[in-house]
This record gives sequence, C-alpha cells and structure tokens, in this order.
Amino acid sequence: MWRDGATLEPSLFRNPQSPIRNPREEGYAMRIAYVGPKSREAALQAFVGPGVTVEARPHGKGPASIESMWEEYLSVPGLLEAVVELEREGFDAIVPGCFGDPGIDGARELVTIPVLGPGATSMLVAANLGHRFSVVTVLENVIRPLENLARLTGVEPKLASVRQIGIPVLELNADPDATFERLLEVGRRTIEDDRADVLVLGCGTLSFRAAEAQAALGVPVINPLQVTLRFAELLVASGLSHSKRSHPVPPKLAIGALA
Repeated sequence: MWRDGATLEPSLFRNPQSPIRNPREEGYAMRIAYVGPKSREAALQAFVGPGVTVEARPHGKGPASIESMWEEYLSVPGLLEAVVELEREGFDAIVPGCFGDPGIDGARELVTIPVLGPGATSMLVAANLGHRFSVVTVLENVIRPLENLARLTGVEPKLASVRQIGIPVLELNADPDATFERLLEVGRRTIEDDRADVLVLGCGTLSFRAAEAQAALGVPVINPLQVTLRFAELLVASGLSHSKRSHPVPPKLAIGALA
C-alpha cells in the first residue's frame, strides 16, 4: 500500500514495452541523457564519440549536493520521475550524475533503456585495469556507502581502499589548486600505503581532474562520468540493456494502478 502523501504519481509511470532502437537504422542519432547540472553539458559532450549527443537534464528535486545516505534518498524520487520522462522523449540511455548510484535499481525497473550509475560502472572498469583499485572521494560520510557499493557490484575483493580528501562537494571549486594538491596527496597514499594500481575519482565534480591526476601519479585514474558515458554508448551500439528478469516492472505499475 502507498501511504497518503506519497510523492510518486502513478500516471507518470507505465509498463515499458518500447523496443531499444537499432543504431544501424538510417538517420539514427544516439542521445544520452545526463541527469545533472546543465553547466557540464559541453564538457560531457567531449567524452563521447562522433554522432552521439549528450544532453544534461537536472531534475531539480533533491539536495544541492549528496554527501550522505539521507541526501541520496532525497534525490531518488526526482530521478525516478526523470528517467521515465527521458525514455518517453526518445533518449537511448541515461547516466545519473551522482557517484553513489542512488536509485539505479528502481530506475531500471521503470524503463527499458540502459540506466548506468557512475559508481558501479567505474569500479567494474577499475577492476579490469589492475589487481587492486582505490576510490578517492570527498568526505568521511560517504566512505562506508561506497565500500558497500563495491560489495553490491561484486568487486570488493579488488577494492584496496576508499579515502577522502576532506572537502565538501560545494567547496571543491573554491580553490581548485588546493583541491587538486589534496587529491594528489591522498592519491599517493592509496598507491604507496594501500597498494592501489588504479584510482577512481569518487565524485562527479572531482572527475574532471582525472587526466591531470593520471599524469601526475603515473597510474590509471578513472573519470567516472567519462567511462560511464562511453559504456552507455557501447551498450546502445550493441543493442543491450539491463535484464527485465533482474529489474522487472513493479507489479502495481504493470497493472496500471497503485492499490
């Protein structure tokens, strides 16, 4: 039963039956929706291949930044409404912007197109690039949730550590040079003390410093937004999406009513 005051409107959702579009169709142009700040759109466009368009679509229903499980849960209802609308608009894949991957499983139940979380996707890539990887994130609060995400993703045996730089998300760009120096300092500790072979930048705002960090540290440093957009591109081009056996339409939505 849905309690009075539930925020999800049943009219927004449907039993998704629309087929994945064929990339080989004449006139086909791939569209990937990024659920996050519009200001990142140009930078994200540079991460994908020719003929692929990235459109940033902030849903505007949630906290200004996500640094706790409480804030993750606050962000989920807006994401769920957004993914349904984005599929209806004809997007081929969706990449939510938060590294903690809040709401990904629920979103996959509501649509047929790929919905890819930057956290799990980056960890899977990192696990293929070395024996051990570390995540460098913003604050202590998110360390344990990210360790749990590694468990859920199946890569915990390869996780060397999750370390934090001690700077809140909304302050990362206040002094970019100081933030980058702190990122390098913590990155070196993961390599030298934790024996990490690969680093993952565990925050969307941090992700844009990945290439510089890789040059300075001498190990692969993963930009989670870049690899997730590219992975989405790969899935769409391959005609693949998540299994509806693992992410079935919720029964109440399948029959078109919430009782």
